[in-house]
Amino acid sequence: MLTEDSRESLRRAAAKVADDLISAVPGFRVLHSDNVENYGEFLFAPFYWDVVESTVLSYLGDEDEPDWRSTLEFMEAKIRSDDDAEKSIVVSEFLYNLPNRGQPGHELIRHLGPELTKNFARMTQGR
Repeated sequence: MLTEDSRESLRRAAAKVADDLISAVPGFRVLHSDNVENYGEFLFAPFYWDVVESTVLSYLGDEDEPDWRSTLEFMEAKIRSDDDAEKSIVVSEFLYNLPNRGQPGHELIRHLGPELTKNFARMTQGR
């Protein structure tokens, strides 16, 4: 069970990763502002769900979405961070929500960088 301190650390890390993502891939700024507007504050789980959905749509050819390659490059860099909370956000909020086998866009998994691939494999063992 998470303590209040660890929950707060996770919230701060989620906000930092989101801010860094928006700086690296400005196309996600609208998702972020919509998230804050819809919920009255930044709620990271729905935001990252939308990021994954947008990434998959881009991979499937939707040119209106931020480029999926830029998103994967950003997530690969973040998972290499020295900050364990930021790594945790990438795993639990991005990798965990990628499409399962048989779902549209699952082939995106083949394009993950080495650290993302390693963490994805570890996370999906036994699924």
